[in-house]
Amino acid sequence: MSATHALRERARLLDELRQIVQAMKNMAFAEMQRLSRARAAQGEACRAVLQGLADIPGNADGKSGGLRAKVCLVIGAERGFCGAFNAHLAAAAADLQRADPQLQLLIAGRRLAEFFGASSSVEKLDGCVAIEDADAALDGWQPGLLTAVARDAELWLLHAGAQTAAHVRIWPVPLAEHESSSRAAPMHYLPRPQLLVALQRQALRLLVQRGLLASLEQENHWRLAQTQRAQDHLDELGNQMRLRYARLRQAEITNELETLMSAIGGPRANASANTGTAP
Repeated sequence: MSATHALRERARLLDELRQIVQAMKNMAFAEMQRLSRARAAQGEACRAVLQGLADIPGNADGKSGGLRAKVCLVIGAERGFCGAFNAHLAAAAADLQRADPQLQLLIAGRRLAEFFGASSSVEKLDGCVAIEDADAALDGWQPGLLTAVARDAELWLLHAGAQTAAHVRIWPVPLAEHESSSRAAPMHYLPRPQLLVALQRQALRLLVQRGLLASLEQENHWRLAQTQRAQDHLDELGNQMRLRYARLRQAEITNELETLMSAIGGPRANASANTGTAP
């Protein structure tokens, strides 16, 4: 196989890689568009439930005093090609554990869980691949969260934020930003204790869902940046390959011309020698 043929084959493979990276970039962008719309609707639902809790008479902001333990759900990325996304979260979770050695971690995502080995203070949960899997992921995380609630633990959430990892308390449900409104208490058909528990559980799920959607959005921000860097690198490789191909092709043409001129010059020289005349 000639060097130019090998380069053409490499260029074909490079073009296939470029198309794959572009497809990944398009998917990440489309996912971000869907997440942006979903986060707006989810935010309204979350505010409505939290405000409903605040409007129930005697339901003050949940405090963490006297709770026996802390549990933190860490939401990682289940898909690849998003750089050091999981590594940053693992470092932030490790910092939290150093500050509180009794902290129990619920790690959502197989890739993120690989950073923690077989630690006894870590429980590994299935991750969430995309927004379509969000409800299934929440259903899978719910038993571990409710177990922590049943033993009076304080629940926290750790996920990727716009600048740094976001670490927020989700249980007891924080209501400091949702003061009781001046309107009458909401009408309901359930006894107050039963209604309060139902709203608190719904608020917990919505707070986790809010963190999950924010995490997925940041994950795709990272993936867009990573695919852009990959595209730039592939473009640079393509430029280098085209220059190399041009040099090789020019060298081949030069060799072909020299061979042709030598072939033409040889018979003429032989003919001159046989006739005894100068060529």
